[in-house]
Order: sequence, then structure tokens, then C-alpha cells
Amino acid sequence: MRQAAAFVLLTFALSWGAWGLAILTGSDAAVLRIAGTFGPTLAALILAGAAGRVALCHLLGGFTRWQAPARVWAFAFGATAAVGLLALWIDAVLGGAPDWPGGRALLITPVVFLWVLLFSVAGEETGWRGYLLPRLLERTGPVRASLALGLVWALWHLPLWAMPGDFHAEIPMPLFATQILAVSILYTWLWLESGGSLIVVHVFHAASNTTLGLLPLIPGEGAAGLRPLWIAVALLVVLAAGTARVMARRA
Repeated sequence: MRQAAAFVLLTFALSWGAWGLAILTGSDAAVLRIAGTFGPTLAALILAGAAGRVALCHLLGGFTRWQAPARVWAFAFGATAAVGLLALWIDAVLGGAPDWPGGRALLITPVVFLWVLLFSVAGEETGWRGYLLPRLLERTGPVRASLALGLVWALWHLPLWAMPGDFHAEIPMPLFATQILAVSILYTWLWLESGGSLIVVHVFHAASNTTLGLLPLIPGEGAAGLRPLWIAVALLVVLAAGTARVMARRA
């Protein structure tokens, strides 16, 4: 567990250092926001590199595993969009009136996906699922490993509530933490089902963030209130609970 602990400490130092500077200076500069986002990946590369060429090659080997089952790719690309659309439909049935994105949103979806993938997700998943998850799985089962990683991952985000102009301030911390814990289970399932593919989990993360960016689920991002997001998180919890049961049976 020393490697896992070293990773967590280094990740927090790198990310919180960059974000803390932005908060203290009142800066909304994208460079500091992005720099902090890359803390997990940088920490993983530093620690794996320090351990030697074999460890570094093992870490980066996750990018060579792309031959996952079709159901895994379908889930990675479309699961969160399906959850988001279902949540908005339920909200509409309950009387909500979401500000649906127009046709332009569909046209820019690939651009948003690539932006999120390169300048956000690329900074995280090599660390979370490439470095930390395998070390947690060495000590415990997939469900406990997922929840432990999810807790660390949720805490890692804390400075963003004080970041100037960041959308996290619109989301209650308990709701965000619940969402993180739920999707962490889904990430572990994808990682296991794909044979440890970092490509699959990068796609899932980018697709999830793209969904939040384009669908009216967050106040200030098209939603009139928090109800659509609460519904979406509740659906994710149900999905994660079913996934956890499947993983527990196989463990």
C-alpha cells in the first residue's frame, strides 16, 4: 500500500498546488485549472518512472489494450448519455422544462469530446485507473477498491468549489461525492471487462464529461434547478449497485 499512499500524496500535492495558486490569486486562468487536472497522470508517470523501465512500460501498456467486447465500448461511449437523457425525461414528466440543446450541440459534440479528452481526462485516468486501481485490487475486492478510489477521487476535487468560475460550485458536495462513488464502480467494471484498457476508461470519462457539458443537467449549464442532476445521480447509483453485485459474484 506504500505505492498507493505515495501516489495519493503526490497527486494531491501537484493538483492542489496548482489549484491553490489559482484560488489565492483569484485567477480563472485555464492553464492553472488544466495543470491541476494533470496531477494524477503526472504522479503516476513520476512514480512508475522512478521504479524503472518495466514499471513504466506496464503502466503505459494499458494504452495498447483496445480489443474490448462491443458491449464494453457501447457502455463507455453511451451509458452516461443514456442516463442523462432518461433523467431529463423523468424530470419533464415531473413538470420540469429543460433547456434542450439545439442541433448545434450535436454538431460540436465531437469537438467537445476531444477537448475534454485531451485537456481534462488525459490528466486523470492514467493515474486513477492506470496506477491506483491495480494496487488497490491487489489488496481487496473490486467493490471495496472502487469505493476507496472514489473517496480519494472525490476529496481530490474539493478545491474546485473555491475555484473562480468553476461549475462545481453549482453542485452540492454530497451529491457530487455520491456521483463519484457510483461511477467509480462503473469505471472498475469497464477496466476489468476490457482487460485493463486505459483507452476504454478514457473514453468513458470523456463521454461522461461531454454529457454534462451538453445536456441541461447542471444549474448554470442549462438546467433550471438541481432536480435533473439528482435524478441522474439516483439512476447512476442504481446502475452502480447492480454492477457492484455482478462484480462481487465474480470476485
